[in-house]
Amino acid sequence: MQLRSMQAGFAMIEVMVTVAIITVGISGMGMLLIRAIQGTQDSAQQSQAMWIVQDYVGRMRANPEGALARFYELDPNNLDCSTPPTMCAEIFKDGDEVASTICDATTMATFDNWITSCDLNSGIYDSASDFIVNPNLTSTCTATSARQSQITFADSCVQYQVTLTWDTKITTASSVAEERINQNTYNLIVEFN
Repeated sequence: MQLRSMQAGFAMIEVMVTVAIITVGISGMGMLLIRAIQGTQDSAQQSQAMWIVQDYVGRMRANPEGALARFYELDPNNLDCSTPPTMCAEIFKDGDEVASTICDATTMATFDNWITSCDLNSGIYDSASDFIVNPNLTSTCTATSARQSQITFADSCVQYQVTLTWDTKITTASSVAEERINQNTYNLIVEFN
């Protein structure tokens, strides 16, 4: 009889140890799941950034005269997003077809810069940049040629560096707001003849 009374609390200790082990395991799996979601989100943002930059470069290549004339030097701080520029295509507005305007290299480059950097409608997710946190697209001329542009008669820009920067992984390790935000960057160099 004494043997039975000594083992009476042993099952409760086993249950408590099992619960502690399961708790540690589940919390570890929860952290693993959070890291997997964060990695998926970072990968999706990287893909969207690549798409935005490559779309912009494609627009530059479709307008080589505008690129050579330096119309694709883009600084978002100098861009007016409140007024859309002239579109270089026939469109439908309020159910009626609006004929395209005469589109030259300047008009096309102005529209390309605006459509890539500004939202068409802030209430609808209509741009790839809507899925990236604080996107900032810049395009700078990094090499020129002595050959003059036929439009501006200045040295032609034969190489651009297109850079998209956005915020990622907002951490809570610091009490300073600027230290809690990490940034990611995607660059692409495009050359013209």
